Parts: sequence; C-alpha cells; structure tokens
Amino acid sequence: MAEGFFGVLSEEVGYPFNQIPVLTFANYSAGFQQSSLCGSLGAAAACIGTVCEPDMAKKVIGELENWYKDAVLPMYQPENLNLPTTVANSLLCKDSVGLFMEESGYEYGSPERKARCAGVAADTTKKMVELLNEALA
Repeated sequence: MAEGFFGVLSEEVGYPFNQIPVLTFANYSAGFQQSSLCGSLGAAAACIGTVCEPDMAKKVIGELENWYKDAVLPMYQPENLNLPTTVANSLLCKDSVGLFMEESGYEYGSPERKARCAGVAADTTKKMVELLNEALA
C-alpha cells in the first residue's frame, strides 16, 4: 500500500515524498504482527497524515475506517482466485482475517489468505485515494 501511494507521489511530486522509506511500513502486516489494527488501515492513516492537516486527516481516516468495517472484501481479486468475500464488522486484523478463514477454510499461511489480504490492501488504497481526492478537491 505505502509503495503504491508514496511511490507514485515520489515519481510525480518528488520531495518530500521521495524521502519516505516505504520499508518502514513492512511491519504493518499481520495487524502489526499482533493481529491488531488491520495493517492496510494503519498504512492508510500514515499516508493520509502526510497530505492532510490534522483535522482533515481525522475526518478522512474516520470515513475510511467506517467504510472498512462495512465493506464486502476483497473486492479486488488478485490472481483471479474468486475468493470468498466477508464483512469484517471490525477494524482488527484478527476479526477480518479470522472471519475470512472461517468462511473459506483456508489456513493463515495459505497463498489464498495472503492473496486475500493483498486484495484488501488494494481495496483500502483505492478507497483512501477516493476519499483524499474528495477531501482535497
């Protein structure tokens, strides 16, 4: 997610976005390694915070979080796997992924679960950019 956001801004805008090491966000996966907040939401909050004033950032992050809780995910289906979709009703990785694993029967380490989370990250990035475009228009 961060690579897509900061990578594009780095190429199109340059400074200061070309100074942000995207590897900083690698530890956001697996709910910050503790199945806590979905890493795509954490990365999105960081991205939003770099382009919005604090009050606007809070509003956009809140809108994104509300969308995430109710969204049928993944919308984007990496590798055309036709994965089952679920609604997390939560911001937590353990709830979102757990519900998917329960519904699908896939194990945590499976390629399908990894593809599902990649799809959720793509969906979250897309929604984040839509909300930012609206807020900053």
